[in-house]
Amino acid sequence: MTGERLVKLMGNVNATEVAWTPDGPFRSKALAAEYRDMANGQFVQGYIHALHDATEGKEWCWSQYKPKPDTLISAAMDSLQRMPDAQLKRNAAELIVEVWRKTWPCPDHLRRRQ
Repeated sequence: MTGERLVKLMGNVNATEVAWTPDGPFRSKALAAEYRDMANGQFVQGYIHALHDATEGKEWCWSQYKPKPDTLISAAMDSLQRMPDAQLKRNAAELIVEVWRKTWPCPDHLRRRQ
């Protein structure tokens, strides 16, 4: 998945672009868009949590303290949203890990063996 696609999933869904019919499960396009926003947000958070699990101690390490769980999500989302379009063409996981690696580098003696 590209950084561009992940950033798009973080944004608001345009209600005019939602496929909606009166006989569907939502009373309006706005509610359907709100539901899609929520589902997309859960996907993004799951993606980042999985990336955290796969790379912690191998690509990056916590410093002296272990912050709240949302710190990684915030760092990833904020950084991606500020990146230029050209950079967002790259793989989202690689972009996020680069941010974490700069913020929380692993000293050689603390890296877990892969």
